[in-house]
Amino acid sequence: MENFSNRNDPIFLNSFGARGEHNLNNYRRWLIAITLLILTAGWLGMTLAVKLTEEELRSKLLLRAETAATMISYERIEQLTATAVDSGSPSYEYLREQLIATRAVNTDCRFVYLLKVVDKRMVFLADSELTTSADYSPPGSEYSEASDALRQIFIDGKAFVEGPLSDEWGTWVSGLAAVRDPASGQIVAVLGMDIAARDWQVAVTSTRLIGMGITLAILMVMYALFYALQTSAKATERVYLAEKQAKEALESVSRAKSQFMAYLSHEIRASVNGILGLRELLETTLLDRQQQDYVVAIDYSARSLLTVLNDVLDFSKIEANKMVVENVDFAFRPLLAGIKKMLQAAAINKGLELVTTVDQNIPQILGGDPARLQQVLLNLVSNAIKFTDAGRVEIKAACLSQDASTVQVKITVDDTGIGLEPDEMDKMFQPFAQAEGANSRKYMGTGLGLSISASLVKLMGGDIGVTSHKGEGSVFWITIPFRSATSNSASCLDEAMLSTPVAPAEQLPAWLTQPIASAAENQAGNVLIVEDNPVIQQVLISQLRHLGLTPEVAGNGPEAVQKTLNGEYKLIFMDCGLPLLDGMAATRLIRDKEAASGRHVAIIALTGRSLPDELQQCLAAGMDDVLVKPVSVQDLRQMVERWLREDFSECIDRSVLKELKQLADSGQSHIDLFIDSYLEELPSLTEKLRNALLACDAAQASAVAHSLKSMSATIGAIRLSNLFGDLEQLSKNGNCVEARTLMAKVDTELRQVGPALKRAAGLL
Repeated sequence: MENFSNRNDPIFLNSFGARGEHNLNNYRRWLIAITLLILTAGWLGMTLAVKLTEEELRSKLLLRAETAATMISYERIEQLTATAVDSGSPSYEYLREQLIATRAVNTDCRFVYLLKVVDKRMVFLADSELTTSADYSPPGSEYSEASDALRQIFIDGKAFVEGPLSDEWGTWVSGLAAVRDPASGQIVAVLGMDIAARDWQVAVTSTRLIGMGITLAILMVMYALFYALQTSAKATERVYLAEKQAKEALESVSRAKSQFMAYLSHEIRASVNGILGLRELLETTLLDRQQQDYVVAIDYSARSLLTVLNDVLDFSKIEANKMVVENVDFAFRPLLAGIKKMLQAAAINKGLELVTTVDQNIPQILGGDPARLQQVLLNLVSNAIKFTDAGRVEIKAACLSQDASTVQVKITVDDTGIGLEPDEMDKMFQPFAQAEGANSRKYMGTGLGLSISASLVKLMGGDIGVTSHKGEGSVFWITIPFRSATSNSASCLDEAMLSTPVAPAEQLPAWLTQPIASAAENQAGNVLIVEDNPVIQQVLISQLRHLGLTPEVAGNGPEAVQKTLNGEYKLIFMDCGLPLLDGMAATRLIRDKEAASGRHVAIIALTGRSLPDELQQCLAAGMDDVLVKPVSVQDLRQMVERWLREDFSECIDRSVLKELKQLADSGQSHIDLFIDSYLEELPSLTEKLRNALLACDAAQASAVAHSLKSMSATIGAIRLSNLFGDLEQLSKNGNCVEARTLMAKVDTELRQVGPALKRAAGLL
C-alpha cells in the first residue's frame, strides 16, 4: 500500500505539482492548436463569404444593367449620329430622359450612360447628367479610358460587371449591358450603370466584419471553455488532494488502531495466559469444594475476558476487510449437535430446555465455512440462553430451496425470553448496540456479538434478522446459501464424522474441548522458554515440567540467542514481543548461526496476535510453528508431540546421503541442490496425493504414492519413503479411509524431513 503518512513530503508534493503543471501544459497546447484551427477556418469562411457577397452584388448590378438595356429604344439610337449634332435632338432628349428615369429608379447609381464605337473610337451617345454638370459628357465625346473588356462587349455582346476601377470621375463599379436591334440582334450601343465603389466596399467590408465577428465569438467561447476546464482541473486537483489527505488520515487512524489492537491482544492475552495456566495447574492439586468453586470462578472470569477480546479482534478484522470465509465440505447435523452439547450445561443451569430440529431435506454434507457458521450460531444460542429465564430455546434448520449447486438453508433460534422493543430491533445488529435500562446492567456484554455475526453471515452470502415482542421471546434467523457437496467428496468423508454428534475439535474454541489427559510419558529433554513476563514464565515452566520436559528460561532476545549457541535444545518457545530484541529478530539471528553449523532447532512462536498476516510473519522469520496465547497444556502437548516425537536423524538414511554427496562432489556440485530439488517437488506431489485420496481415486493415489516413495528413498528420507509405501499399498487395496488417516503421520513427517535432511547433510 502506498504510504501517505506525510502530506508535506517534498516528493509527494513535487509529483502532485508536476502532474498539475503537466495537465496545464496539455490545456495550453490544445488551446493553441484549436485557436489556429478556428482562425484558419474563420479566414477561409470569411473569404468565401466575401466572395459570395461580391458575386451577389455583381449579379444584382448586372441584372439591373441588362434590364435597363432592354428598356432603351434602339430606334432612337439608330437616329443619332454620335456627334455633337445630336445634342438637343428629339431622339437624344428622349434617350436622356430614359437614362435619367433609370438613374432615379436605381438610387445607388451615380451615372447611367450609353456608349458606342465609331471609327474604333469609344464615344458617348447620351448621359443621365444634367447638361450644366461638370461631369456631363456631351454626345460624341470620346471615352478614352475604356478597357479592353468594355470594347469586347461590342463584339460578343456579353454583359459584365467591371471594377472597382478609377477614372477621371472617381472609383466605380460599372454594370455594362448591350442594347440590341431585336430584329437583327446587332449591338447598337452599350448601357453603363456606375455605382460608387465606396458603397460596394462597405457591403464587402460588412461581410468581412461579420465573418471576423463570428470567428472572434467562437474564440471567446472556446477561451471561456478553456478557462472553465482549467478551473475545473484545479478544483479537481484540490479535491484529489483533499481526498488524499483524508485517505492518509484514515490510513493513519487504521494503522494506529491496528497497532493498538495488536498491543491490546498481546498484553491481555499474556495476562489471561498466566491466569488460565495457573488455574489449570491449580486444578491438578488437592482442593476442597470451596477452593474448586474459586477455580471455576477464576476460569469463568478469564474466559469472559478472553471472549471480549476475541469479539473486539473479530470486529477489527471485519472493519479492516481481513476477515475471510472458507468453502469446504462439512457435516451439517453434527455441527448443530456439537453446539447443543457445548451449551447444554448452560441451559440446564438455568432450567431451560434446549432443543434442536433439523429438516430431513437438508443434505448430510454441505459446502461452506463451518467455523464461521459455528461462531454465529454459538453467539445466537448463547444470547438466547442468556436472555431467557424460563421456558425453552429451540434451534431449527429448514431447507428453503435446493438445486444442483446450492442449498438454501434457514436456521432459526427461538426463545421464550425477555423479547425486544421495536426500536431495539432496529439497532440490534449495529456494533456496540445493547438493550437499554435494567437489562443492559443485568446482561453484560461487548455489544459486538450480533454485529460480528451479521457481518459473518453477509460474508457467507446470507441474511440475518430478528422478530420479537417484548416479554414474549425472540426469533433470530439466518439464511445462508451453502454449496451442494459433490457425491465423491461426500462419500469420502469419514462415516464417524457423520455419526458423532459433536463438531470437530479443531473447529471449537480451546476452552470448550475435553479436560486434559495425563502427561505424556517418557517425554524429556532440554527446552528453552524465551519470555519476559515472569507469570507466563512460571506457567510455561510448570506446564512443560508437567509434560516431563526440562525447561530453561531466557528473559530477552539477546539472552535467547546466546543460550541457543551455548546449549543443545531440542525445542524453543519464543515470545514475539521481547525487550531489547524481539522474537522474530532473535529467530533470524539463530537461523543465521545455524546455517554455518548445519543444526536446526525447532522454534515455536508464542504470540498474542491471531491476525493471518502476523502469523505469516512469524513463519517468514524462520519459526517452525505458532502458538497463540493463552497456551494450555493440551496445546503444548500437541506441539511437543509434533516436534519431539523422534530425533530428526532417525528419519534419514545417512548412507544414502553419503553416496549422494560423493556423486555431487564428483560432478563439482553440492548435495544441497539434490535436497532442494526434492523439497521443491515434494509439496505439489503430496497435495496431488491428498486430492486423490479425498476423491477416492485409488489408481491415482497409488501411482503418486509410488513416485513419492521412490523419490524419498533416493534422497535418503527412509521413514517418509516407508510411509508412502504404506499409502501405496492401502490405495491399491482400496482402503481410502485408512489411507487418509495415515496422511496425518505423513504431514508430521513432511514438517521434519526438510530440517532433518539439511542437518544430516551438514553433519557429513
